[in-house]
Amino acid sequence: MVKFCILTEDIIISKMTVSDYIVDFFCKKAINHFFGYQGTMIAYFVDAIHRNPNAFNHSCYNEQGASFAACGYAQALGKCGVAYSTSGPGAVNLLSGVANAFFDSEPVIFITGQLNTYEYTRVEGMRQQGFQEINIVEMAKPITKYAVQLDDASRVRYELEKAWCIANEGRKGSVLLDIPMNIQRTVIDLDSLIGYTEPQLKEEEKVDYNLIYDSLHTASRPLVLVGNGVDINSYSRLQEFITINKLPVVTSLLARDFMAGEDLCYGFIGGSYGSRTANLLTVAKADLLLAIGISLGKKQTGVKVNDFAQKAKLIRIDIDPYQLQNKIKEDEVQFKIDAKVFIDGLQLNKYTKDTSRWIEFANCARQALDGFDKNLPERIPNLYVEYLSRKMDRNYNVISDVGQHMMWMAQSFNLKSGQKLLFSGGHGAMGYALPAAIGAYYGNGNPCLCVSGDGSFQMNIQELQWIVRENIPIKIVVMNNKCLGMIRLVQEDYIESRYEGVSEGNNYAACDFVKVAQAYGIPSQRVADLEAMNNISFVDTRAELVEVILNNDTVAVPKTYFGEPIYNQMPYIPKNIMDDLLSFEG
Repeated sequence: MVKFCILTEDIIISKMTVSDYIVDFFCKKAINHFFGYQGTMIAYFVDAIHRNPNAFNHSCYNEQGASFAACGYAQALGKCGVAYSTSGPGAVNLLSGVANAFFDSEPVIFITGQLNTYEYTRVEGMRQQGFQEINIVEMAKPITKYAVQLDDASRVRYELEKAWCIANEGRKGSVLLDIPMNIQRTVIDLDSLIGYTEPQLKEEEKVDYNLIYDSLHTASRPLVLVGNGVDINSYSRLQEFITINKLPVVTSLLARDFMAGEDLCYGFIGGSYGSRTANLLTVAKADLLLAIGISLGKKQTGVKVNDFAQKAKLIRIDIDPYQLQNKIKEDEVQFKIDAKVFIDGLQLNKYTKDTSRWIEFANCARQALDGFDKNLPERIPNLYVEYLSRKMDRNYNVISDVGQHMMWMAQSFNLKSGQKLLFSGGHGAMGYALPAAIGAYYGNGNPCLCVSGDGSFQMNIQELQWIVRENIPIKIVVMNNKCLGMIRLVQEDYIESRYEGVSEGNNYAACDFVKVAQAYGIPSQRVADLEAMNNISFVDTRAELVEVILNNDTVAVPKTYFGEPIYNQMPYIPKNIMDDLLSFEG
């Protein structure tokens, strides 16, 4: 770290470059890992990482990989991630990760290099001031909580502290700082820097806990909905409240690892591919929904929002005022408050009621609905996922890419206590899993399982070199049905089975993943049946790849079709079973 000490009238003034100051700032926050790709206009910042003994630089092979790695780091660690890039195309390549962090409430700070400030001509309307210059700040503003160019070195402390505060306060999300080259290398006087004064937070909205306890006590069929707004650090206390009071719980897809495997958890809600039991309990049976940190967007409620949980009183806990403006019910009760603050305020033993009959019904529903699905011939891919989950130790991070395999993982990966299951949720970015797994590994130090599809994996396949170079213990499973299966299903249903761009012979093809991985030096094998999958033995300390060959016509089921209530999914449950489940009143 470049520091200078000047003795003047017995006062020691410490100085360092802006780049050194930024790296030191993050290290003091216990954020020691930086993900990015070198470039001329970010070189001073990268050099500062290199020279700081407490900082570790991790170089990707495309800036999108760095941005997703920072997201995976934030997801696994529950703290802020940092990604960087050079200007122009490098900065633009970060944007998919910027959007991912924004939509999935991940606190990630993105740092981009930029032209020297003295290179600007200041001619209004000029398309470009210099080589690889782009106005990344304006491009990023719609998908960040805050984006700014640091064009005055003396404001570095102010902008860094502001960025940190904004990324981590309220509903967390992405922030971008654009830093010109000459600012990066400017030497600053630490004692003269002005800090950021955090605004006085508005007093948290008062929660009428008695209303909540009374509602739970009055209800015959209460249900807790848990979303991504519940911080992983609040999991244990909320689980204790739920367990003590014997309340059934349903999660969002992104909160899938909350209480996974526990008897009181009945799966994840979803308007298309959610769990049958979760959808049935939420939409058709519960008479009270306590929704904590869950958006209740149309992917969860279904398009016909007016049909959602018509028999249920809805109480919503959410920090985002815009989410609350999207009313699901006219008479819903809302509390604008951080889910963590709400959970901390719960009296664990306050609510007491016998829920045994309701739990008994929920268990019967799960047995009937899950039992029906397990016997479906379409669920062969789910059996591969179940086999895979048995092989993973409890310390593994599990990261899924986007596609049909994402649904197979959500439905059938049986999480052990302590395992985390990470997705790209709102942004739904294909190519997320491999770099996010790298970030997750550096986030909590646990080995990772990355599950991808043939389409998603080819999006960021170059990051295999990153894994080899840094000797990262990531197990990679590519579910290869040689097509983009989720899109193919849409083409079958709505576009007269014209498979343009999704299958072999229709402007799409998948590579030989085993040969590609072997070319990178990664031990690889291919399996084509369940017995072969069951015989796989992973070695914890190294990277490995398994390619699973599936039929071209694989599908993800159950699936809700347009116009149907979200609990009535194809393949359809026998009418007599469904009628019995719907008739329960409790």
